[in-house]
Amino acid sequence: MEDTLQALNDLISQFLCLNQPLWSISDDADSFVEAVDELTSTIHSLESTSADHILLESFDHLLERCSLRLGEELQHLIDASDFDANYSNPNTRKSHDDDDSHTLIAQPVSNFDIIVDTLPEGVIFEANRIAKRMVAAGFGDSCAETYASSRLNFINESIARLGVHARMAEMFKSASWEELETQIMCWIPAIRVVFHILIPSERHLCDRIFDGFTSYSDLAFVTACQPFLQLLSFGNFIAAAGKNPECLFRIVDMYDAVRDILPVLDDAFNPEVAALRECLGLSIKAILMALENLVRRDPSESCPLDGGVHPMTRYVMNYLVTACVSRHTLEEVMLLQFGCSDPSGNCPIEPDRPTSSLAVHLAWIVDVLMGNLVSKSKVYSHAPLSCIFLVNNGIYIIKKVNGCELKVLLGEDWTKVIHSKVNQWILEYRRATWGKAVMILDKDRRFCSNVNVITEKLSRFNNFVEAICQVQSRWVLVDKQQAVDFSILVEELVMPAYRDMVEMLKATRSPGELYMRPEDVRSRIQQLFKAMTR
Repeated sequence: MEDTLQALNDLISQFLCLNQPLWSISDDADSFVEAVDELTSTIHSLESTSADHILLESFDHLLERCSLRLGEELQHLIDASDFDANYSNPNTRKSHDDDDSHTLIAQPVSNFDIIVDTLPEGVIFEANRIAKRMVAAGFGDSCAETYASSRLNFINESIARLGVHARMAEMFKSASWEELETQIMCWIPAIRVVFHILIPSERHLCDRIFDGFTSYSDLAFVTACQPFLQLLSFGNFIAAAGKNPECLFRIVDMYDAVRDILPVLDDAFNPEVAALRECLGLSIKAILMALENLVRRDPSESCPLDGGVHPMTRYVMNYLVTACVSRHTLEEVMLLQFGCSDPSGNCPIEPDRPTSSLAVHLAWIVDVLMGNLVSKSKVYSHAPLSCIFLVNNGIYIIKKVNGCELKVLLGEDWTKVIHSKVNQWILEYRRATWGKAVMILDKDRRFCSNVNVITEKLSRFNNFVEAICQVQSRWVLVDKQQAVDFSILVEELVMPAYRDMVEMLKATRSPGELYMRPEDVRSRIQQLFKAMTR
């Protein structure tokens, strides 16, 4: 055995002393592999038949030297096959962010059903030969770590070509939300390419190089892919940074991107991706709560002077309309946050029903908005103007709901309730304004034949109508059809009483008395509401 040790040491030392890669000459590589195989076989035989520990240590030391050289050869093989800095093809473009940068930025990818062979077949074959020897020698962990270290440049270059950086969270921690939005729009397509193409390709490569050694393949794969996983930290950073309602839509886009990678997600990364998905979901829920609080706390002091739609109403309704484009995602978030019996997270999504979690939450936000509007209406010192303000905002809310998927989500019953409130405010306006005009024309049978009483009532009525028109023509009705309906309702209240009073005047047989004809009164009412829809 001592003679065998000496012979193997002499043979192997010839290769270990070479200053050039053994795999640059195939004969040297083959001879070295044969010598390592013979050394490994000899050690296994010696372990089962000899108790000479000193001799075994000598064999093991020689094997360790061989494994170190094999690791160097593996690293050289992979490094020599890395990206060529001058490589270019029609599907890449150079980054112009830095004049000295030669990073090639990948164009958008539409087909994710591909596996990229990032090393030549010959390199994979030779790397597998090396891996087998290192594992057999008991240096599988070292082999896996060497492989992962060798892949670092390639993986970082791959990330850079996607227009992102593994440490984005650190790079942009002081950026404004506008700057972060730009980075999010780069991160979303990048994360899809990473998890649909690059990570599966890396898994495929590890399985081929460490064929038959699953545990070492897993170790090499997980270690090599750490830069890819660092991209997820940007998602966690955005989930924590996005507190305002305006942040919702980009975070929903990120949530969708994370959900899209679940079908192709490697089991090794399930915890990290699941944690990011939950983090983004919590952020979405918190943002909807922030919207509710924003509406609830909006001060009541400021209202449009003409009783028009309040800016808060426009903001909230346009926000909800836009949010409902992603209602399936929002409903999924609500279900996951409030509990789901399916541990995989595959909860049944039924967003087209008014009893869904999302529908209840959005209906509550609108209810809070309505309550806030009622409080704001009390700022007006003129009761009819308060009613006009509430009608305008109520009609605006109804039109927004009916014009998008909110109608499907909130349901007919909810819409009917809002309609009922609007009709109530319309009747309150009619009573507060035109009810007083009708009271002027109130018939008193004791004076029904007194010309002076009748003419005085008509005169007061005409003056009252004129005063109403002067004041209310400065108000606004946001819906033309609503103005027509207002006019009809007022005419139905006023015109019968006015005609009765005119008929009473005619009955006194005093045709010379001046009064406004009924058709002129109707025209004046119509002109008023037409002016309010300017």
